[in-house]
Amino acid sequence: MERAMTLVLATLAALLIASDACDNIPSLTWNMTCAMACKTPQLFDVCKETLKDAPYISAMTVYAAVAANRATRSYDDTVYEMAKIVAGGLPGDQRAAYLSCTNRYATARTQMVGAAADMSSCQFARTNQEYTEAVAAVKTCGEKLVAGWLLVAAVAADLDVTTVAANLGALVTGRSSSKP
Repeated sequence: MERAMTLVLATLAALLIASDACDNIPSLTWNMTCAMACKTPQLFDVCKETLKDAPYISAMTVYAAVAANRATRSYDDTVYEMAKIVAGGLPGDQRAAYLSCTNRYATARTQMVGAAADMSSCQFARTNQEYTEAVAAVKTCGEKLVAGWLLVAAVAADLDVTTVAANLGALVTGRSSSKP
């Protein structure tokens, strides 16, 4: 009886989620969505970690928004750490690199917030460009840092989360009837 009730509740939840989805955007498990979006084991693992608190079955837009929001939180954490490093005093080249990264992260954050809003509104005219600019911004930051410097690993992890968010978003924009 308990199992039947769980199945009924899960079905009802799926129907409610599907009714809020954008046109032509399916509801899937996050595991299936991650498998579709991430072709490498590393990115698949990042995707699973990113979506672990999301509903197990949901519209792809929900997963894309969750990933975009996760990326922005990660950016905030990394920029906070960069500010502490810069405030602690650095040689000129390192200071310039971290300050440049802070600016690039501001760009990435703005673009990722826009992508999350796009998922909520089912309006995708700029979404692919927002993801492209966010990935480029974090990647550019990573290229400015030298191996052994603080936060190199954090920026690499941010690039992975950004890439996962972009891949999840691409699943949505590729299926949307309101493509750019």
